[in-house]
Amino acid sequence: MKIQIPVIAQLILLLLGLISFPVIAQDTDDQAASSPAVVADDFDRGTPLRSANGFNAAIDRGDYETAAEYLDLRNLRGEASHLTGAQLSRRLFVISNRAVWVDIDELVDDPAGRREDGLPGYRDSLGVIMDDGKELRLLMQKVPRGDGVFIWKISNATVSMIPGLYEEYGFPEIVEEVRRNLPNTVFLGYELFKWVFVLLAAATTYVLAFLLALTVRRMLGDPGRVSHRRIFRFLAIPFGIWLTIIAMNTTATWLGRGEAAEQLQQASPVPILITVWVMFTAINLLRDIYSTRLQSGGRPGALVLLEPAGNAVKLLIIVIAILVYLDKLGINITTVLAGLGVGGIAVALALQKPLEDVFGAITLYAQQPVKIGDFCRIGNTLGTIESIGLRTTCIRTLQNTLIVAPNARVASEPIDNISARERILYWPKLRLRYDTTPEQIQQILDAIRDLLSGHEQVWQEDFRVRFKDIAEDALLIEVFVNLETRVWVEYLELVEELNMQFLKIIAAAGTSLALPARTLHIEQPADVGDPVSGRDTRD
Repeated sequence: MKIQIPVIAQLILLLLGLISFPVIAQDTDDQAASSPAVVADDFDRGTPLRSANGFNAAIDRGDYETAAEYLDLRNLRGEASHLTGAQLSRRLFVISNRAVWVDIDELVDDPAGRREDGLPGYRDSLGVIMDDGKELRLLMQKVPRGDGVFIWKISNATVSMIPGLYEEYGFPEIVEEVRRNLPNTVFLGYELFKWVFVLLAAATTYVLAFLLALTVRRMLGDPGRVSHRRIFRFLAIPFGIWLTIIAMNTTATWLGRGEAAEQLQQASPVPILITVWVMFTAINLLRDIYSTRLQSGGRPGALVLLEPAGNAVKLLIIVIAILVYLDKLGINITTVLAGLGVGGIAVALALQKPLEDVFGAITLYAQQPVKIGDFCRIGNTLGTIESIGLRTTCIRTLQNTLIVAPNARVASEPIDNISARERILYWPKLRLRYDTTPEQIQQILDAIRDLLSGHEQVWQEDFRVRFKDIAEDALLIEVFVNLETRVWVEYLELVEELNMQFLKIIAAAGTSLALPARTLHIEQPADVGDPVSGRDTRD
């Protein structure tokens, strides 16, 4: 069992210079018996895979002369015959990084090459790229070393196509000019001219991001506002840095990475961490802005949901970021996702009731049937809402007791929000004595109507004063009036004032309220003696 480079790694190592992740390739006993031994070679070109690895290792060091040892430079055609091996190896590296790949074939660590691939036994396919709208296959070939030993190199047919392919996939002239005027120094898999363009892209992008932040702050107006300062800081720092990282990565991909640079980029968590940081900062910014709006809108109670909601979103982002990073490292996350699915079902079943209460809290805050401080009736419970948490709602009753109800029940019960009324109904019935004359009744009606029509806190669009009924023990005058207040204590003060005025009006009319009349009938048999003395009182 041997540790080898996977398909994309080996091909990209050969042509793209991309990262090579170790995978396990196991040859069967039959193949081992039929495969010839790997020849000894100073450049380790005994198999297609080893030759590809050697080419990419030389490219990564910037040693194009050594990289040329992996090219078959015999019998080259056209412009390729006028270029040196170093020039051809460098151009091949650029082409492999910038070409459009249709297919990438896996190279094997077998001196005989890949078997049953439809190609002659002395050739192996690297993959297929697009060339002017047509598919073009790049090849490796088993060639004589000069001493009768056969080794693997990139075929001379492929090397002859390098000049033509470079015209399509090569760098623009300005990049070539910078490259020619800088030393051929390699650091972390990047040549010096690539570092120049990557850093230039970073500086340009951050300057543009900062100008964008300034423009947005000017468009918002009033730069002294706290929310505007937060937006400016978000655009200038985390968002600007995130755009800069994207620009650097895009430029590096466009220029092409060496093996070391690709391995570093593949294993580095920095881009994912920067993305998570930006998303966390954006969530905090939205939470702060929305909390300010809730407070200014008189809904401070809804703030209790913002923190746990934000934390839940952050937790989801962390889980996704971890899965993306594991996939980036080449770890199969299918099993992880399956485990998360099964675990999620178990957790959901265990948290069914708590989740019902949480969704009940979301309903209460989203629809706002009640808010903290409201006096209301929920089911059979009458009291004032003291708090609305994630799981429970606390209600202070008229007896000063505290009822803690699950949010799921509160959200499903009929809610009579008494504090939500725009005005409070006052509906007294005045019971006048039976000897009250019609003139006195009319005087009382007119006086009460005058009183109500001139009162500032009586809703003038709908109040009624009527001689409604002649009851068994009184004459009834009904007053129906809405008082312009929502505060219960203020309502009681107004009622007290109106009641006093009604009594004065009735007294001024020369009558009074009727007392409830009750008649008691006592029946006694005629032959019963004196109940006190016990003597017989019959004649």
